[in-house]
Amino acid sequence: MTSNIQENIKAALGQFSRKQLMELDTCSHCALCTEMCPAYNSSKDSLHAPGVRTSKAVKLYDKKFSLWSKIFGEKEITQKEMDDLAESAYHCTLCGRCRESCPFGFETHELWIRIREIVEAMGTTPENVARLSNMLDENMNPYGQDPDTRLDWSFYVDIDEVPEEDEADIAYFIGCTTAYKGANHEVAFSISKILESLDVSWTVLGEDEWCCGAPSMMAGKVEEAKKYAEHNVKMLEDRKVKKVITGCAGCFRSFKFEYPALLGRKPNFEIQHSVEFLRDQLAEGKLDLEKGDETIIYHDPCELGRLSGIIKEPREALSYLTSNQIEFDENGI
Repeated sequence: MTSNIQENIKAALGQFSRKQLMELDTCSHCALCTEMCPAYNSSKDSLHAPGVRTSKAVKLYDKKFSLWSKIFGEKEITQKEMDDLAESAYHCTLCGRCRESCPFGFETHELWIRIREIVEAMGTTPENVARLSNMLDENMNPYGQDPDTRLDWSFYVDIDEVPEEDEADIAYFIGCTTAYKGANHEVAFSISKILESLDVSWTVLGEDEWCCGAPSMMAGKVEEAKKYAEHNVKMLEDRKVKKVITGCAGCFRSFKFEYPALLGRKPNFEIQHSVEFLRDQLAEGKLDLEKGDETIIYHDPCELGRLSGIIKEPREALSYLTSNQIEFDENGI
C-alpha cells in the first residue's frame, strides 16, 4: 500500500474532534443500541453493529495517534481493516435509531459521516456510491438527469404557471427526488397549489436549483457538499427570499443543520419543511379545509423526525384534517 494512502487515512482520522474521540471510545465499549439497529437486526452480522463500527475506527486511530504509536512508531493500516470499516460504514442506513437509544446522548450520525470520510480517504467507497457521486458532479443531481428537465413536472400541475422570479418572499426548493422521480411529483403538485392559493409571492429556482448536497455528505465528501451549499444559498439570497420551503426531509435537514456548519454561518432566510408551513397556514385559518373522520396514520421520515426533531408539527397539521389519528407502535423511537 502506498505511503500516500496511509497519509490520506491519517489526515482523515485526524479530523475527529476531541468530543468525537471520547464518544468513539465510549461507544466501542458499549452495546446497548445494538438490538435497536435495523441493519444489525436484518443481518445479525456483528460487523454491522454500531459499537463494532466504532471499535474498528478506534483501532485505526490508535495505529496512527496513540501513545504507543508515538513511542514505537505508527503501524500500517491493512487492506482487511479498510474493507471491514467500509462494509460496516455502508451497512448503516444513517437512520438515527442508535442516537435515540444511546444512553449517553451521543450524536452518532455525525460519527458515521466522519467514518465515511475516512472510508473515502482510504479509496474503499463502494463502487455504486462512487458512480452516484460522479453523476451528481456532472448533472447537479444524483439521477443523472439533465438540469434543464428539473421543472418538467410543472407541465402537469393544475395552476397557470410555476413562477421563476428574480425576487420573492418565499422559495420552494423542490429537491432532486421530487423533481425527477414520477412517483414523487404529487408532492411538487400539492405544494405548488398550496402556495398559489395563498396571497404570497413565491418562486422556484429552476435550473439554478442544485442538489442539496446530502448524497455527498452521506458519501463522506464534505468539500463536495460544501459546493452545493454555497451555490444554493447564493441563488436564494440573490433572490432576497425570506423563507425557503421544501417537502424533502433530506433537503430540509441539509439546509437546517448541515449548511450552517459547512458555510460557517446561517443563511439569510428561514427554512421550513412543508408540514411546518402547512400547519402554520391551517392554524392561521388561511387554508379552508373540511375536517373528516378518516383513519390516518403518519410515518415519520428518519431525517425529519429523529434527525431533525419535527415530530409534533405533522400531527398538528393532521388534526385539522381528521379526528381519527392513530400511531405506529414504535412511534417516536
